[in-house]
Amino acid sequence: MRWLKISVWVAFLIMFVPVLLVYGVVEIFSEKGWTSVYSALDDESYFRVVGKLKQAGIRYKTKSSFNLTTTPFGGNRQRHYEIFVKEEDANNAYYALHS
Repeated sequence: MRWLKISVWVAFLIMFVPVLLVYGVVEIFSEKGWTSVYSALDDESYFRVVGKLKQAGIRYKTKSSFNLTTTPFGGNRQRHYEIFVKEEDANNAYYALHS
């Protein structure tokens, strides 16, 4: 029975490790040439900034994380948005966001 447990782990690692490697490589190359221009901590800020970038015709991409915390008074949704633009558009994005 012990060999079955070991073989299950080995099979899991053989399938899982390549997936992690591919994901890591894709992440590294997908961020190449992009720079962070804004970090929003709420939906309102995110949509305001994205609206300005769209209006200026600047391509962007977003990474977001989501955290749900529970308080005695109910749930509290916390979201963090990191907004990236191409490095060559960084100056234009700066002017679009601060005008």
